[in-house]
Amino acid sequence: MADMTELKNIVRLGTVQSVNASKMTARVKFKDKGGITSGDLRIIKRPVYVVPAMESGAEGQTAKTTLKYDYNGQMLKEVSHSHEAFVTEWTPGVNDMVLCIMVPDGDGDGFIIGEV
Repeated sequence: MADMTELKNIVRLGTVQSVNASKMTARVKFKDKGGITSGDLRIIKRPVYVVPAMESGAEGQTAKTTLKYDYNGQMLKEVSHSHEAFVTEWTPGVNDMVLCIMVPDGDGDGFIIGEV
Protein backbone atom coordinates (compact mmCIF):
# COMPACT_ATOMS: atom_id res chain seq x y z
CA MET A 1 0.00 0.00 0.00
CA ALA A 2 2.85 2.40 0.80
CA ASP A 3 4.32 1.65 -2.65
CA MET A 4 1.08 2.77 -4.34
CA THR A 5 1.01 6.02 -2.33
CA GLU A 6 4.62 6.72 -3.27
CA LEU A 7 3.84 6.04 -6.94
CA LYS A 8 0.87 8.45 -6.80
CA ASN A 9 3.23 11.12 -5.44
CA ILE A 10 5.64 10.56 -8.32
CA VAL A 11 3.24 10.23 -11.29
CA ARG A 12 0.64 13.02 -11.32
CA LEU A 13 -2.00 14.52 -13.59
CA GLY A 14 -2.55 18.24 -13.41
CA THR A 15 -3.80 21.34 -15.20
CA VAL A 16 -1.35 23.88 -16.59
CA GLN A 17 -1.67 27.28 -14.90
CA SER A 18 1.14 29.19 -16.64
CA VAL A 19 3.84 28.54 -19.25
CA ASN A 20 7.27 30.09 -19.80
CA ALA A 21 8.05 28.92 -23.35
CA SER A 22 11.50 30.56 -23.45
CA LYS A 23 12.62 28.62 -20.36
CA MET A 24 10.59 25.50 -21.33
CA THR A 25 8.88 25.44 -17.91
CA ALA A 26 5.28 25.50 -16.69
CA ARG A 27 3.36 25.58 -13.41
CA VAL A 28 0.77 22.87 -12.86
CA LYS A 29 -2.19 22.67 -10.47
CA PHE A 30 -2.81 19.24 -8.89
CA LYS A 31 -6.48 18.80 -7.97
CA ASP A 32 -5.82 15.50 -6.15
CA LYS A 33 -3.25 17.24 -3.91
CA GLY A 34 -5.67 19.81 -2.50
CA GLY A 35 -5.34 22.13 -5.48
CA ILE A 36 -1.69 23.03 -4.87
CA THR A 37 0.20 24.61 -7.75
CA SER A 38 3.73 23.45 -8.46
CA GLY A 39 6.78 25.58 -8.92
CA ASP A 40 8.32 25.69 -12.38
CA LEU A 41 8.37 22.16 -13.82
CA ARG A 42 10.67 21.49 -16.75
CA ILE A 43 9.00 20.52 -20.01
CA ILE A 44 10.62 17.44 -21.54
CA LYS A 45 11.95 18.26 -25.00
CA ARG A 46 10.17 16.49 -27.80
CA PRO A 47 10.77 16.49 -31.54
CA VAL A 48 9.78 19.73 -33.25
CA TYR A 49 6.65 19.74 -35.36
CA VAL A 50 5.19 21.75 -38.25
CA VAL A 51 2.16 23.93 -37.53
CA PRO A 52 0.09 25.47 -40.33
CA ALA A 53 0.48 29.25 -40.09
CA MET A 54 -3.28 29.86 -40.32
CA GLU A 55 -3.86 27.75 -37.16
CA SER A 56 -1.20 29.52 -35.15
CA GLY A 57 -1.69 33.05 -36.39
CA ALA A 58 2.08 33.34 -36.86
CA GLU A 59 4.05 34.18 -39.97
CA GLY A 60 5.89 31.22 -41.40
CA GLN A 61 7.75 29.82 -44.35
CA THR A 62 6.22 27.99 -47.26
CA ALA A 63 6.22 24.21 -46.94
CA LYS A 64 6.11 22.48 -50.33
CA THR A 65 5.37 18.90 -51.26
CA THR A 66 5.50 17.31 -54.70
CA LEU A 67 4.17 13.84 -55.43
CA LYS A 68 5.07 12.02 -58.63
CA TYR A 69 3.01 9.09 -59.87
CA ASP A 70 4.60 6.76 -62.36
CA TYR A 71 3.93 3.34 -63.83
CA ASN A 72 6.83 1.22 -65.11
CA GLY A 73 9.05 4.29 -65.26
CA GLN A 74 6.53 6.36 -67.24
CA MET A 75 5.46 9.59 -65.53
CA LEU A 76 1.67 9.63 -65.24
CA LYS A 77 0.98 12.58 -62.98
CA GLU A 78 2.72 15.14 -60.78
CA VAL A 79 0.87 16.96 -57.99
CA SER A 80 2.28 19.88 -55.99
CA HIS A 81 0.99 21.39 -52.76
CA SER A 82 2.24 24.28 -50.65
CA HIS A 83 1.10 26.25 -47.61
CA GLU A 84 2.42 28.68 -45.01
CA ALA A 85 3.81 26.85 -41.97
CA PHE A 86 6.39 27.12 -39.23
CA VAL A 87 8.38 24.68 -37.10
CA THR A 88 8.07 24.88 -33.32
CA GLU A 89 8.78 22.99 -30.11
CA TRP A 90 5.80 21.55 -28.25
CA THR A 91 4.75 23.42 -25.13
CA PRO A 92 1.50 22.86 -23.26
CA GLY A 93 -1.13 25.57 -23.18
CA VAL A 94 -2.84 27.06 -20.13
CA ASN A 95 -5.68 24.74 -18.97
CA ASP A 96 -4.18 21.71 -20.77
CA MET A 97 -4.13 18.50 -18.72
CA VAL A 98 -0.59 17.15 -18.51
CA LEU A 99 1.21 14.09 -17.15
CA CYS A 100 3.98 14.97 -14.69
CA ILE A 101 6.78 12.95 -13.13
CA MET A 102 7.87 14.38 -9.78
CA VAL A 103 11.27 13.76 -8.19
CA PRO A 104 10.48 11.83 -4.97
CA ASP A 105 12.76 13.89 -2.70
CA GLY A 106 9.95 16.21 -1.59
CA ASP A 107 11.46 19.40 -3.05
CA GLY A 108 8.73 19.76 -5.69
CA ASP A 109 11.06 19.27 -8.65
CA GLY A 110 9.58 17.48 -11.61
CA PHE A 111 9.01 17.23 -15.33
CA ILE A 112 6.07 17.59 -17.69
CA ILE A 113 6.08 14.53 -19.91
CA GLY A 114 3.22 15.45 -22.24
CA GLU A 115 -0.39 16.44 -22.73
CA VAL A 116 -3.15 13.98 -21.84
